[in-house]
Amino acid sequence: MAENIPSSEIQSRLHKFQENISGLGLDGALLLQRADMIYYTGSVFQGALAVPVDGEPVLYVWRGQGLIASNCPWDIQPIPSFGRLHSELIEDGFHSWKSIGFEEDVLPVSNWKRMCSKVWPDAEKYTDISPLIRTQRSVKSEAELAIIRRSGQVLVKGFEALTSIIKPGMYEYEVQAQMEVALRRAGDQALGRTRGFNSEAAGVVACGDSVNAHSAFDGPIAQPGRNRLAPAGAGDGLIVENKPILVDITAGVDGYLTDMTRTYYFGKLDKHFIAAHDFCVRIIEELAKRMVPGADPEALYMWTLEQAELLGLGEFYMNRDTNKVRFVGHGVGLELDEWPVLAKRFSTPLEENMVVAIEPKVIYYHGGVGLENTVIVKPGGAEIVTPMEHGLIKLD
Repeated sequence: MAENIPSSEIQSRLHKFQENISGLGLDGALLLQRADMIYYTGSVFQGALAVPVDGEPVLYVWRGQGLIASNCPWDIQPIPSFGRLHSELIEDGFHSWKSIGFEEDVLPVSNWKRMCSKVWPDAEKYTDISPLIRTQRSVKSEAELAIIRRSGQVLVKGFEALTSIIKPGMYEYEVQAQMEVALRRAGDQALGRTRGFNSEAAGVVACGDSVNAHSAFDGPIAQPGRNRLAPAGAGDGLIVENKPILVDITAGVDGYLTDMTRTYYFGKLDKHFIAAHDFCVRIIEELAKRMVPGADPEALYMWTLEQAELLGLGEFYMNRDTNKVRFVGHGVGLELDEWPVLAKRFSTPLEENMVVAIEPKVIYYHGGVGLENTVIVKPGGAEIVTPMEHGLIKLD
């Protein structure tokens, strides 16, 4: 990422953030969450970024100083450990802030208490600045979009490799493992990030009844994983003929993720699977046309619910019972669960260059089908960065 995001863009991002916190009446903000610090520094490290509303930020680093990008524009201050951060903030005068912003959706309470009690015990206001950051990050720059397009190309190569990987009698985890090898060879970074609390994502390879599991992940495909304490990713189910093989995997390049799903099969599928998949194709293609600047994410989601009900698929659309999820698309970028979300109560209009993974799926008790593309919101309709055939993929 460091080589692909210019120093001038990193500076512009932070200056925009300073404008935003100024609008909230804050004196400054302390950033500790990794993806946010990547966004404002272009680097990965263990540290903190102190951002005054005016002037230059200070980057405190206690581990990973050698990973700081050469084009990082901020003053770097090495410190021995997180335990020394409070004294460094005081020494540098940041303790004078009376109104402070924190990433309250992800910051551990113990860290928050430590900073408040030791650095800002007399503060007049603490404010959650996570919504500001997530909104800013939701609209990608041209430099970010170039990376995301490359990430999509890598991911497509992994899905194309499946046609020679998947064989009847293989375990689902074998398919996923071999696909991951293909992805690494194509350039996948191997690491993905999520922001949600207790959110663990491992990708999916699910044949037939494998989708009929209890899920601890807020995604439309439930899978048992390898054991009950790691209920994520492909499990011990076998690849068999005449059942849909649903594959949902991510890839990353230079920090940025893309997300994709396709459905494969051997033999012959029952008509209801074919009809449900045809529905998913129609939904994903129509959604792409409708994802233009100004579109209402909630309205797009509700339209898909209406279409599912019209075809009698409402019970199984986006899974069922307690596994059902209440969205059909989610933002992607440095993290897998960014904004915007195509769901109820997300009514802020879409903007050009937002990046969203749209994923209509139908999950029955004995198998599931579906699609997912990562797309960029554009005036003439979404640009698809994971281009591959939408139809069911028959294997020999």
